[in-house]
Amino acid sequence: MFIADSDKEWEKFGKEDAYYGVLTEEKFRKENLTDSAKQDFFKTGQSHVHNILTKVKQHVDDGFVVKRALDFGCGVGRVAIPLAYITEDVTGVDISDSMLMEAKKNSHEQGLKNIEFVKADEKLSLVQGKFNFIHSFIVFQHIPVKKGQRLFSLLLDKLESGGVCVAHFSYAKTSKLKRLTSFLSSTVPFSGNILNLLKGEPFMAPRMQMNNYDLNKLLSQIQREAMSHCYLDFTDHGGALGVTLYFKKV
Repeated sequence: MFIADSDKEWEKFGKEDAYYGVLTEEKFRKENLTDSAKQDFFKTGQSHVHNILTKVKQHVDDGFVVKRALDFGCGVGRVAIPLAYITEDVTGVDISDSMLMEAKKNSHEQGLKNIEFVKADEKLSLVQGKFNFIHSFIVFQHIPVKKGQRLFSLLLDKLESGGVCVAHFSYAKTSKLKRLTSFLSSTVPFSGNILNLLKGEPFMAPRMQMNNYDLNKLLSQIQREAMSHCYLDFTDHGGALGVTLYFKKV
């Protein structure tokens, strides 16, 4: 069976339309990306960091302070860069060289010295040490499930005792049409390209996989890893239903 290469598609986004690849709003497309739009882009990251840390303190650990953070699937730095303003050290991890180059450029422009960006591989071999905060949002849904589960396990190994993880996963789609198009684009050769044409986009425009994870497997994995104080927050991105999981390592 054909399985689309999610890593190659993400790299295409990095080269061709990096900011839109992270947040699919028209003002973030390459041809529309003004300085004002770019500022708005990073403001969404600042707001996201504020919101998730508020929920961490409300539901997981009221005294939690981020010290060493890892942002998995960092893209161009939307969340990693805001984190760098409130913590000692941040590592952004992504599979796309082009995304990482843009993230480094953005961090240099803001004069940040406490942030690094590293390339992801199957074993996260370039990610060094332990972290007291690990974050991933709207990322795993674009990774094939078996691969994503392995990477999630590696991330949990890198979470130090007393550390907090915030990780987002999609688990269902509300539309039968969305389920069908997602299945076709990820398993049938060139079907995604045809769908591009039907949407008025170039034939070779990159496409994102939208993979659903089994919540039973995720929660049992978290419990086996001696996590506690788990809190679940529902998300809905255009009919892609998901959960953001907040938990602490014992």
